[in-house]
This record gives sequence, C-alpha cells and structure tokens, in this order.
Amino acid sequence: MGETVVEDGMEFSIDEYGATLTKVSQASESVEVPDSVSASTGRAAVISVGQGAFSGLPVASVRIPEGTVNIAKEAFSGCQSLSSVELPSTLMFIGARAFYGCVSLTDVRLPPGLMCIGEEAFADCMILSEAEIPDGVTSIGAWAFSGCFSMRRAVLPQGISAIEDGTFSDCHSLIEAEIPGGIVRIGEWAFFKCLSLKEAAVPEGVESVGGGAFSDCISLSLVRLPSSLTSLGGSAFFGQTFLDDSGDEQAHTPDMLRGCEFRGSDGVLRRVRRLPPDRTSDNALFRLRHSDSVNGRVAQGA
Repeated sequence: MGETVVEDGMEFSIDEYGATLTKVSQASESVEVPDSVSASTGRAAVISVGQGAFSGLPVASVRIPEGTVNIAKEAFSGCQSLSSVELPSTLMFIGARAFYGCVSLTDVRLPPGLMCIGEEAFADCMILSEAEIPDGVTSIGAWAFSGCFSMRRAVLPQGISAIEDGTFSDCHSLIEAEIPGGIVRIGEWAFFKCLSLKEAAVPEGVESVGGGAFSDCISLSLVRLPSSLTSLGGSAFFGQTFLDDSGDEQAHTPDMLRGCEFRGSDGVLRRVRRLPPDRTSDNALFRLRHSDSVNGRVAQGA
C-alpha cells in the first residue's frame, strides 16, 4: 500500500499489516496514540511505534494502544520529561535504545506477552526504580539496564539462558536481582560497579563468567561460585582478594575458585566451605542487601 496519513500531529505509514507511527510533530505533554487511523481502504489498526517516533520530544506521559506489538529502536530515546508510559498487553518487542536516556521515567510495567528487550533499551533511565521482567521474555540485550542508578530490584524471567554484557552495569543502588535457574553464562561487565551488591551467589549450571562481570562491586561480602564454572574472564572480580582456609591468596581461575564459597569484607574474602558438586542453587542468583547510596557513574566498560 505505501500510504501515509497524518492525524492530530502524528504521521503513520500504512501497509498490508497495519499502521506504524513514524513521526510525532505536535506533541502535547500527554499523548494518547490512537488504536487505528483512517486509510483509503478503511480503518488501519496501529501495530507499531516506529524508529525515533518520539525521540527527544518533551512529552511527560504516553499511552500506547492495545494491538501494538512493537516499539522500534530509539522510539522514545532522549525523552527527558517522560515519567509515565502505558504499554499494551499485546506488546512483544521493545527495540534497542527504545527508552534510552529517559531520565524522568520512574516505573514501567512490562506486559506478560513481551518476548524481547533490545540492547540499551532502558539504559540511563537514572531514576527507574524497578524492572519486573515477565517470564515470556527470552532475550534481553546487552547494557539493557545499564546506568539505572536508582534501580533497587530486578526480576528476571525463566526463559533466558544468559545475562548479557553490561546488563546491570552501574546500577549503584541495586538491592535484589531475582534470577531463575537455567543461566549458563554471565557476560562481561554484567554487574560492573554495582556498588551496593553484597552477595554474588552464582548458581550451579553457570559455566562462564565474563571479564569485569563483578568488577568494582565494592560491598561484596559473599561470593559463591558453582562447580560447573569452566571460564572466568579477566578482572571478573577486580578489587577482590580470595583466600583459602589457611589464609593463602588464591588465583582468579576456575580451578582455584569453583565450587567454593567465600565470605569477608573490604575486598578480602576467605573460603568458608566447598560446595558439593550436585548442589542446587536458590531460585535467585542474587539476594542483595542495600548499602549506602552512591551517586555518579563510570563510563561503560571503563
């Protein structure tokens, strides 16, 4: 069809599948996207918010209609005044950097049908306090929640097999991240500079922990590494010293650390026990306890 229509300052591109909101030129503080628009063949249902449709606009609240299945990359990127967004139950995909830099966004309720969250989707949402990700999600992109300084709790879904690079890096206030079994890989910088992180209890089944994954987690008092661990990246636990039962320093290698639990403070942790090889982990990867609030951020991967 290739038709373009404009309604109430919103431009829509229409094809055989429905209408995509491509540009908003006259945005008020509160925007309600219509569920359908007039086309030459009748009403066309709105199914997507297109790339950059709201990018940089001074909107404070947005309601996306039922029937929408996709929010494309950078759709709301840089909307610094956006504090509230209502997502439809039909939503399946959130694209890369869709809400990047929405510094006023405090809460977002992700619908149960969601399947994919793109890279940096909520990065630098500095006052976003919580992310409860539904079990239908099978993919969470790298750096998805990086720089969410105020995030205190994250609940991750049953369907993922990896925590990608930088997913929660610079989440300085993170108290709890609930992660189910089935994880086999924790990516590089995944929890870099999680300054309030007190415990890193990596569950059985995890085979790889990437470089810098827990670097600069200055409040760690417990580290538990599974017997399944085969790869430990450089600086994975930068800033931590591991000691054996006798007080001798241990190299940061899988052979020396796997299947062990370490406890301590101020960057020095002593092995307190070896774990049985068939030990089953708790349902959550982390149970984090809050430490002093810390502000500021180091660049990703620095």
